[in-house]
Formats: sequence, structure tokens, C-alpha cells
Amino acid sequence: MKMKKGTSARNKDHRFGKKLVYVKSTEEIPAFKSDDEVAAWYQTHSTLLVQDQFESVPARVSGTLRARVAARHRKTRRVSEGQPRTSFTR
Repeated sequence: MKMKKGTSARNKDHRFGKKLVYVKSTEEIPAFKSDDEVAAWYQTHSTLLVQDQFESVPARVSGTLRARVAARHRKTRRVSEGQPRTSFTR
């Protein structure tokens, strides 16, 4: 998607006259101090044009979430290995 320099598009909330600013480089994204700052900034900005410039980072998973996912995986594996996936009994 190519846009002219300095252009913007309207966001879903066009009734209030707010324009969505498209970020053209990752250097335009500020360092945020809180989640509220991030949310407020993304209400008026879009990183659609620079998404291919972002780098992937590994996700960090807490021990509690890791245990819940492992338990769910074990339960799903048992069901798929031999028992039918129906809710009624014979």
C-alpha cells in the first residue's frame, strides 16, 4: 500500500474528525512509559506500513500459564488417542 508523504486516513471514529496517522519508519514510534501511553498513541497512529520492519522477539511465558497449557495439551492428547470426541455415553 503506497501513500503520499504526509497523508493520513480516517479511522473508524470518523464522526469526531480524528485522523489516523500512518507511521513511515520505526524511528517515529516513541518509547512509552506505560500501557496507557501505548493505547493512546495507537488510537491515532497506525504501523501498517512498517510492519515488515519489526523484529520478532520470543514470548516469555509464566510458570502458571505454562502448566495450564501443558495440562490442556495432555487432556486433548488423551481424547484424540482413542476415545471418541462425543459428549454422550453408550
